[in-house]
Amino acid sequence: MQDNSPTHLILIGLLMIIAVNLFVLDLKVFTPSSIQLSDVSTVNTSPTPLISPISSNLSNLSCPASCLSAIQQATTSAGPTVNLQQGQPLQMASRSSREFYIPLGSGSTSKSNWDDLTATETVIDPGNYGNIKEAYFIASLRNPTQNGQAEAQLYNVTDKHPVWGSQVTMNGPSSQTITSGKITLDNGTKLYRVQLKSTLSYQAFLDNAKIRIMYE
Repeated sequence: MQDNSPTHLILIGLLMIIAVNLFVLDLKVFTPSSIQLSDVSTVNTSPTPLISPISSNLSNLSCPASCLSAIQQATTSAGPTVNLQQGQPLQMASRSSREFYIPLGSGSTSKSNWDDLTATETVIDPGNYGNIKEAYFIASLRNPTQNGQAEAQLYNVTDKHPVWGSQVTMNGPSSQTITSGKITLDNGTKLYRVQLKSTLSYQAFLDNAKIRIMYE
């Protein structure tokens, strides 16, 4: 027994060392923290470019010359461009005027002097239109033979004088609508009519006549 006791102790010591090593190994392998750390260490953290395909496609996009021309034409036709210098105040557009048309009718003549077209008579009081800014006489003339001139004017029957600036003349075309320069309608209620003449006494026609009034 005494001869075997050292050998027995050595065997017991070796078994204890093996047991301790196995215990330490179990702690390292099966501990949760070690599992998580090993999993995290395997994650690939290298960045992946996400927008490179998009940027490569965008680089291939281009607008042809016709496209640029269409865009430029659309932007220039959208409205007037306001150019302001430094320190220049922006001026707002004034209130747009309203307009009204007074129909006068039609008629014809072959006279070379002013002929009164009584069918075109109308009574006008400028006070009924508020603040008149501008007024015009508009006549649609027709000269089928194109001989001579067809002329028309607005006449103030009440005060017995033509409305200054209302005379219009057609020379050449067989038909034409002509707008006079600015005219002034006399204050108060007045009777107006259209006068027509053909300079070479050929038949001339007034197909339509009207007064355009712009007021506020």
